[in-house]
Amino acid sequence: MATQVRNKQVILKHHVTGFPKESDMEVKESTICLKLPEGSRAILVKNLYLSCDPCMRLRMDPRGKSGNFGSYLPSSVIAGFGVSKVVDSNGAEFKKGDLIWSVTGWEEYSVIDPATATRTLFKIEHTDVPLSYYTGILGMPGLTAYGGFYKVCTPKKGEYVFVSAASGAVGQLVGQFAKAIGCYVVGSAGSKEKVELLKNKFGFDEAFNYKEEHDLNAALKRYFPEGIDIYFENVGGKMLDAVLLNMRVHGRIAVCGMISQYNLEHTESVHNLFSLIAKRIRMEGFSVFDYYPQYNEFLDVVLPQIREGKIVYVEDIAEGLENGPAALVGLFSGRNIGKQVVVVSHDPDVQCRSCGQMDHMEKGDCVFVSAALGAVGQLVGQFAKLLGSYVVGSAGSKEKVELLKTKFGFDEAFNYTEEQDLNAALKRYFPEGIDIYFENVGGKMLDAVLLNMRLNGRIAVIRMQGFLAPDHYHKYPKFLDFILPHIKEGKVVYVEDMAEGLDSAPAALVGPAWTGPIWSEPDFYSLGLNWLMLRLNYETV
Repeated sequence: MATQVRNKQVILKHHVTGFPKESDMEVKESTICLKLPEGSRAILVKNLYLSCDPCMRLRMDPRGKSGNFGSYLPSSVIAGFGVSKVVDSNGAEFKKGDLIWSVTGWEEYSVIDPATATRTLFKIEHTDVPLSYYTGILGMPGLTAYGGFYKVCTPKKGEYVFVSAASGAVGQLVGQFAKAIGCYVVGSAGSKEKVELLKNKFGFDEAFNYKEEHDLNAALKRYFPEGIDIYFENVGGKMLDAVLLNMRVHGRIAVCGMISQYNLEHTESVHNLFSLIAKRIRMEGFSVFDYYPQYNEFLDVVLPQIREGKIVYVEDIAEGLENGPAALVGLFSGRNIGKQVVVVSHDPDVQCRSCGQMDHMEKGDCVFVSAALGAVGQLVGQFAKLLGSYVVGSAGSKEKVELLKTKFGFDEAFNYTEEQDLNAALKRYFPEGIDIYFENVGGKMLDAVLLNMRLNGRIAVIRMQGFLAPDHYHKYPKFLDFILPHIKEGKVVYVEDMAEGLDSAPAALVGPAWTGPIWSEPDFYSLGLNWLMLRLNYETV
């Protein structure tokens, strides 16, 4: 008999007018059979990641404002783009275990008919990047940015580009595409933090908080005294009106979305359309559906840039399907920073992130490792150095600090037991803040680190976005392929502390003792680290 399992789902309770609320949706449970009927051409999938997209608001409207999909039905499961794993399939095209991205239900398990989803169903072939990227940079938003900017805007080096909603899933990519070909790029966003992100993370030349501008026309004249060549439109309304006054002759406007209008019963009028005629501006709406046939071309362009760190991407992760409604509603108040993703399931067979993976290390990141001379910490520091990061470690003695710098190649290290003010110590070593903290100790150190993290920093906690080594045992051969050459070539070194004989095991085991919130080692627990190997004496009988 086929297995029946519970299937958690997000249901739209009723059609929505005005701003959507969490109460417009509810999380319910149904059951689903994990075996398809004989002869079915559908595929049964387990959903892993779901994409929160502004266009989903249009489907909540009874008037069906979305041009590519109809309205959601009240009391039915809402749907959107997501990353899924095939659980069952009778066809040849998709096999059990395949990874896909497609339009899927906001639920734990969905049935997808490939015959009706031909344009929006893609098999994932490249798993050396985070799978969640297929909800964003490698999925619908990424292809939207690519098609809208390169195909509609036809950019040239040296042109002046303005992107609204620039820190969103699409805008952050458009800005980086524009910088890559030599354009001057300005973005608008809705908070000081997002403005800093645009300039410091995505490389925009300038950015401004539109909420602080009383005169958008004056703001645009300030950033574009010679006018705008290309406007990538995501918001509509008053921003579009101001942009039209500041466009240059033969400027281009790619109309991707108008999020400021989605929740209005009566949309705002645009008053400066005559500028289209006077300045011979080309204003063109487009849909990502126009560019799905070019998806492989898009991957050929974008994947190498991701791998080389030339394009970066920021995600805002909501854990658990039950938090999906809040994440989706947050799009319309600007609560998210970066691409909003809902994690439905951490499938151990497809996880691909922990230090260098989960932390998604990039060249030039500022990395701090606590308990840095431990069995894990010494390796994390060396991995970070191999990737081109600036690395600082903390340890509990002068000798260990010297070992971190001279043996393991850390850029700096300090003895936390000599620091009266951990916050001040971290500011001394990280004046511009910490991108990645590999957490091994907790307590006062974690408190101090949190004060010194940079915007969109990552903390790997041994661990707060937790992981366990058993989650990654299936990757052991891949790990060996990575680490063994580094050991053999002397690029990675390792220090062990040996206890002789089984009778020494109790003392060795209690050696790395906890005496408070910060790790400390008794005197007999020498330079070697939080790791021991028992050398057992065998007698031949």
